[in-house]
Amino acid sequence: MTDFDPTSFRAMSVDRYDVADGVFRAHYTLRGKDSGDVSFTEVVDFGAALGERRPDDRLLRLLALTCSPSYFKAAAPPVVEIAFPTRDFERHYLSELVAGGLGEFAYRNSLPDALTPTVTGPDADAVDPTPDAWDADAEPLVPVGGGKDSVVSIEALKGHGFHPTLFSVNKFDPIDRCIEISGLDSLRVTRRIDPALIEANARGAHNGHVPVTAINSVIGLIVADANGLGPVVLSNERSSNVGNVTWLGRDVNHQWSKSISYETLLRDTLSQYGFNPDRYFSLLRPLSESEIADRFKNSSQYFRDFISCNRPFAIDSGRRGATWCGHCPKCLFVYALMAPRLGRAEVEAIFGHDLFGDLDNRPGFEDIVGLGVHKPFECVGEYYEAAESLVSVLDDEDWRGVPLVEEFRSRRDELEKVAVDEQSGVIGVDYVPARYAAALDLP
Repeated sequence: MTDFDPTSFRAMSVDRYDVADGVFRAHYTLRGKDSGDVSFTEVVDFGAALGERRPDDRLLRLLALTCSPSYFKAAAPPVVEIAFPTRDFERHYLSELVAGGLGEFAYRNSLPDALTPTVTGPDADAVDPTPDAWDADAEPLVPVGGGKDSVVSIEALKGHGFHPTLFSVNKFDPIDRCIEISGLDSLRVTRRIDPALIEANARGAHNGHVPVTAINSVIGLIVADANGLGPVVLSNERSSNVGNVTWLGRDVNHQWSKSISYETLLRDTLSQYGFNPDRYFSLLRPLSESEIADRFKNSSQYFRDFISCNRPFAIDSGRRGATWCGHCPKCLFVYALMAPRLGRAEVEAIFGHDLFGDLDNRPGFEDIVGLGVHKPFECVGEYYEAAESLVSVLDDEDWRGVPLVEEFRSRRDELEKVAVDEQSGVIGVDYVPARYAAALDLP
């Protein structure tokens, strides 16, 4: 097996895309400086989710661009060449997607230049868009991730007369169980990363986090459009706007493709294509993780089935776990958040054991409450939210004597300094239309 040398490539080409029999393929090539090109194909099998309709070519083109960072990062060359005609705003979209969506990848691999490739390609003719005939009043499409956030969106919409169709990418048991509990119809799409990329990673290609939510969002837009549905309603919260570290003057955010920055970028891109931007928004954007937890505690029917841990969602099915791992940042954050809201007996039943009783979790809890190194590179909320919850646990007699609870009791003053929402009262940006905002029952 020959080594993969990322420095031997001069550019990545976004070659072409096509769709046939409900299967979308996007083709990419890493161009060697002298020879030795390496090609990849991303496959998205829409199956029955498209019906008999061919997707709008603008959205297919957008999907080809949105999937490209997965292959670009293997070598992170200085140039991205789009082989088919695009307009300035599409090239701008890809530039911003790389700069924001690969921030963590670049930081972890010490590749600052990976965030600023030159994006080139032939210009498409400017065409005046036709009015968007989309029906904003049609029922929404709601992506389901298997965690508490999408459950809160689902139940809020159901409680206010909406009948959403649920949507998922690939088959995962926690997602399927949440969909079943909801009682709603659903559509599933299968996405396959080229195995050649996984082989390249094993031979020395760069690897790291990519903006998966961006990819799933565009897939969702295609599915909603093909089925005559209303908006794609995400469940991304206010807390996802907060980054992990500042690096070389950049805010590096693991959740960038869940943030208001990406939501704005995608909506602006849809507008420039001629689509109504309200085809895409996040219902939970006005809420913090704490506020979402306050709502989720009322959905007990999901308590034994929702999972926010990454282990059950591993790409390699052989590495998937059946339940919470009990050690990763997502497990620790959700445990801390739900502990004062559900009580000790309930959270232990959900997770299988007491995470505060495991001293190996000390560094992880320190990180999520702002007393460690930095906010973990995971989908977790803000420091103040975890610290605030932990302070509440300290006041609960049921937790007295638990090892980590007692350790943090001695650091209560530190926790209370962190447990302050500095943005309290600040109204952030959101794009939730009025009829959907009513489903949140905000004061």
